[in-house]
Amino acid sequence: NFMIKSKNSVKISIGVCLVLAFILLVLVVLGPDIFELYMRVYRGFSFEAIKTLKKVFGFCFYPSALFAGVILYCLLRLLFNIKNEVIFIMDNAKYLRIVSWCCFIIGAITFAGGFFYMPFMFVAAAGGFTGMMLRVLKNVMARAVEIKNENELTI
Repeated sequence: NFMIKSKNSVKISIGVCLVLAFILLVLVVLGPDIFELYMRVYRGFSFEAIKTLKKVFGFCFYPSALFAGVILYCLLRLLFNIKNEVIFIMDNAKYLRIVSWCCFIIGAITFAGGFFYMPFMFVAAAGGFTGMMLRVLKNVMARAVEIKNENELTI
């Protein structure tokens, strides 16, 4: 019963990653227009303010979107490995390491943007925190791989 739930959870996670990849693609194409509409209609910003903020948005969003794409790719690779019951391998630790660094980079990019648009500071904090959690998880995974490899050598 646990194995069935676990496999279903992995399948759901793969589906969520694919949906997020689609949303990311849509935002890459329509992001500036959605941002402008939101700032004009819901926040009441002037045309001049929006023009400046769109530059900040572009400076932060497009590089971050690239790293978000890398994150989704690595997560999908990791999830497919888990689905195929290939768990304690160094590639999975590598994927977690890459994802953690991408979170740190997104955090740094949005931190810089936060000096021009304060809400980006919250994204920066979330990126840093998530990156740190993933570093810990990566270290646990790498150590588990080492223990597994040592145990396989023991008769």
